[in-house]
Amino acid sequence: MPEIPCEVVFHPSWWNKNYGIIFDEDYFFDEEARVLWEQKHRQSLFERFGESGLGEDYAPKRPVIGPVHLAAGFIVPALLGCRIQFRDDNPPEVISRNMTVEEAADLTVPDIENTYPMNRILSMMDSFEKQYGYVEGDINWSGLLNTALDLRGQNFLMDYYTNPELVHQFLKVIQETTVKTVQLIRQRSNSSSIAVNRIVGVTDPEIYLHSNCSVTMISSDIYREFHLPRELELSEQLQPYGIHHCGNDMHRLAEAYGETGAVLYDVGWGSDVEFCRKTLPDALLSLRVDPVQMSLWKRHEVDSAVRRLIESAGPETKIAVCCINMDHQVPDENVLQLFETVRSYG
Repeated sequence: MPEIPCEVVFHPSWWNKNYGIIFDEDYFFDEEARVLWEQKHRQSLFERFGESGLGEDYAPKRPVIGPVHLAAGFIVPALLGCRIQFRDDNPPEVISRNMTVEEAADLTVPDIENTYPMNRILSMMDSFEKQYGYVEGDINWSGLLNTALDLRGQNFLMDYYTNPELVHQFLKVIQETTVKTVQLIRQRSNSSSIAVNRIVGVTDPEIYLHSNCSVTMISSDIYREFHLPRELELSEQLQPYGIHHCGNDMHRLAEAYGETGAVLYDVGWGSDVEFCRKTLPDALLSLRVDPVQMSLWKRHEVDSAVRRLIESAGPETKIAVCCINMDHQVPDENVLQLFETVRSYG
């Protein structure tokens, strides 16, 4: 039986504390810095966790956009006018525009190729292709509701009830912006969502994984009325389709999600995994381990928790396991145990 895929992503604070990596604007957009930092990621992971299969020994320089070793979804909000604040040891912070109703109604799809930050990313890709002959990696796209909240702020949650026509129009603009941006990247790098979850890279790099982090804030009825129609279109436009739900309640929306025809679901820690499997029998379930608990558990508790998770989600051929955004407080032994437990099933 093949091994269950397993991937981890460390929080910028982990990288900053352990390896001095600074997550400034150059980290994301400077060509030389991009190549050197991604090489540093791969070398460091091998030196520390190579026995678990992470990283690369003698990692060569590679033309990687992204980044693909970090969870940082800010590109689409930035394209639509949000200011981005870069920090040394945290992901870039999206500063909400807190748009008025009038500003929201006037929102349109931007000239993506000539708008920051895609203009810098595309220029970097052009340079990489000239120098290396190819480009790899992709972008974390954020998601419809995530981006809507970045643009409109908490008022967007009231718009569902007070201005439903605006909501439909607003989400449509975000959808169209996302599709065009994804297509610009995927046609050149042959992947679209490794930067959302590295599990995509070891299962099917073509998958577009849509981030529904904030959907836990809305009812299933609101999701069906306003978001499901947009996701059905996203699924048609960006096949193969996947859904990232990092909240602890994916079971609440599993039936609606199933209508999208997604082939992969990121299942948030605390969700009813057995119900999700029953509802989505043919999909790959990427089971997320809680990064906070990973900093608190003893090694044997990691083993027990991961076994319970896997055994709730069978069959093993349709499971992956991941832990995203572990900070510098997570003991190395717990990371090693995560991989050891998962691979014991292979």
